Amino acid sequence: MVSIIVPVYKSEETLTRCVESLLAQTYEDIEILLVVEAPPDGSGILAEELAKRDTRIRILNQKNEGVSNARNFGLQNAKGEYIRFVDSDDYVLPDSVEILVKVMEKTKADMVIAGFHHLYFGRRILKNPGLKECSMVYEVADEKVQVFSGSAVEEETYMYELYQTGFLNMPWNKLFKKSMIQEQFRRELNLGEDLLFNLAYMEQVKTFAVVQASVCEYIQDDRGTTLSTKRRENKLKLTLEFYEEVKKAFSKLYASRNGSEILRNKLVSEFLDDVEGLAFEKSMSKAEKKQLIARYQDALEVIRNEAGEEVISLQLLDYKIIYYFMKRKQTSMTYLMVCLRGFAVKLLGKRG
Repeated sequence: MVSIIVPVYKSEETLTRCVESLLAQTYEDIEILLVVEAPPDGSGILAEELAKRDTRIRILNQKNEGVSNARNFGLQNAKGEYIRFVDSDDYVLPDSVEILVKVMEKTKADMVIAGFHHLYFGRRILKNPGLKECSMVYEVADEKVQVFSGSAVEEETYMYELYQTGFLNMPWNKLFKKSMIQEQFRRELNLGEDLLFNLAYMEQVKTFAVVQASVCEYIQDDRGTTLSTKRRENKLKLTLEFYEEVKKAFSKLYASRNGSEILRNKLVSEFLDDVEGLAFEKSMSKAEKKQLIARYQDALEVIRNEAGEEVISLQLLDYKIIYYFMKRKQTSMTYLMVCLRGFAVKLLGKRG
């Protein structure tokens, strides 16, 4: 059985769509744990109504102590052999659980990492983890799959690649074995706790499988309503603290420091993500946005000094353009580029 853990908080507009996508799964041996965190809206009542539709839905009520605590509470009450996490503002494809279970059982892996669709400003972008050409690629459930060792030195580069491309960060594109979860989500953190949970789990893993299949519809927009787009006033400080935590976590997995450049590049990319997000931030004035850009520029200078001779490598063109002005501390030009990019994203979203 697969236990699907769904934290419920301020989910009145999206919860029905999420739960209906879970009830429509082709793999039927599931339980859906709706962890209701004393919501101020009608989410709790809606959860109770949805639970009447199917006996596989269970309601777990608790105080509002954050998504990490909700997931941990779900883990404590899960009855399934396998664990899957889903956010209440996302939804999953009908065969997604079936694909994950088939890959897990046919490969004998301890963890499965999959792709997803990124619904971004009206555009549906398929994102799949890359497969290594030097390793054997075979098919499970008509999907391309590879199996890797979780801690072998020869797979270290690939693990860093998964991190750099964003496939390690989240829990909802993965399938876990409940018996192997030794560490829960860290409740004292409100940034990056998902990645640290995944890395802690990887310490227990002997093998993991990567499948090129979308198992989730991940939604991100500019309305500030999804879990991923809520801004934090101290985001920069938290990002720097999280960077240090990630370095420690990877050092437990791998003795070498081959990934230091990748970790640093990823940090810079996260800086750029935050700065680009200012184009959609409606609660800040132009002056406040420029002040925040200046703070990121100062932090970026520290990171560049730390890198020494290493070159910051960025893949996306918009990153390269904004980084060009940020590293020269040209705040006004950075702000202009951010606004132009935001306009382009909205325009493409309307056309898409």
